[in-house]
Amino acid sequence: MPPLSDLLPSRRRFIALTGGGAVFATLPLGGCASTYPDEATQAWRATGPETDLRRHMLAHALLAPNPHNRQPWIADLSQPGRIGLLCDGQRLLPETDPFGRQILIGCGAFIELAVIAAAARGVAVEVQLFPDGAPAADALPRGHRVAVLHLRDAGSAPPDPLFAQIAQRHTNKAAYANDRALPVALTAQWAQTAQRFGLAGGVVSDAAGLERLRAITREAYEIECLTPRTWLESAQLMRIGPDAIARHRDGISLNERMPRLLHALGLFDPLQVPQPGSANLERVMARWAPFETGSGYLWLASSGNTRPQQVDAGRAYVRQHLQATAAGVQMHPLSQALQEFAEVRRPYLAVHQALGLDPQRNTVQMLARTGFALQATQPSPRRGLQALLQA
Repeated sequence: MPPLSDLLPSRRRFIALTGGGAVFATLPLGGCASTYPDEATQAWRATGPETDLRRHMLAHALLAPNPHNRQPWIADLSQPGRIGLLCDGQRLLPETDPFGRQILIGCGAFIELAVIAAAARGVAVEVQLFPDGAPAADALPRGHRVAVLHLRDAGSAPPDPLFAQIAQRHTNKAAYANDRALPVALTAQWAQTAQRFGLAGGVVSDAAGLERLRAITREAYEIECLTPRTWLESAQLMRIGPDAIARHRDGISLNERMPRLLHALGLFDPLQVPQPGSANLERVMARWAPFETGSGYLWLASSGNTRPQQVDAGRAYVRQHLQATAAGVQMHPLSQALQEFAEVRRPYLAVHQALGLDPQRNTVQMLARTGFALQATQPSPRRGLQALLQA
């Protein structure tokens, strides 16, 4: 019997015929993915039974949005009445996030969900940021203590109405409606939340502004795809098929039948970097089309770019996302144009200019498309609570 390689089309021809190759490696695949294994999303359904207050807080905090679903959190419960939050040095993104800014935004979202969860049980939390000092501006926050959360007495905080939205909130990456305006009351809430954390913010919803930001974010995404080291950073975090998804519960989950089949046959190589002008790049960029839909772009910016400001941006953003969830609105961060690796400098400057901000004085911390999704999607996998606890 001839070898399998003789029975199948050539790898290049097979990928061309199926539209495969690195198209399946595009990030993200939105609502097209198959259902994830139950154990990979159990964390979203198991947020209620914890009787210990700190574990209750952490069970909700681990649902926070974070870059590439890295979940860069270690919780230290060694001191009674406190939670220490450390940045896991093994879960950074040194190519696309070379200074750890986005990672710290994810840590900020984690902190805010923990605070909201504590308030649900009547306990206020004092957040002490960087008790050992903040990492240098040009250094990754590898192993740094990002915060210590000090729990106050019972009855010290009223319930936060956003608590009910924590397990409902997730990032919807499907196409959004283009013909629906955002609720005025919601955009007012967003503005108040930005001010609460000392940030500037707003929503771009006019036709010219939308077109400009869509072009900038598209250019930034293409640059990330064509830059080998940034593409490969994402590719190496792919979890293909239910076994890998259930085992890792992080990263970029691919569970569609076709990429799983091609991967099993050795015909889908996520480490294949797109090349300029190639059909492969065209297919990759075609996946971006749904991300140019929606009612507007929400943005958050700081005056400067200190480490506490980065954390506060994460706290503000997750509250805004919870507010959106309560109003039936979806959000999807598009951070490619905000990244700091050298090749993306032009769109980085362009997005600041488009928002009327001076990049020498201000830093756009978050940019997210917002609107009404045309289909529901499932939440991303999460590791269990035990995986976060410091040994």
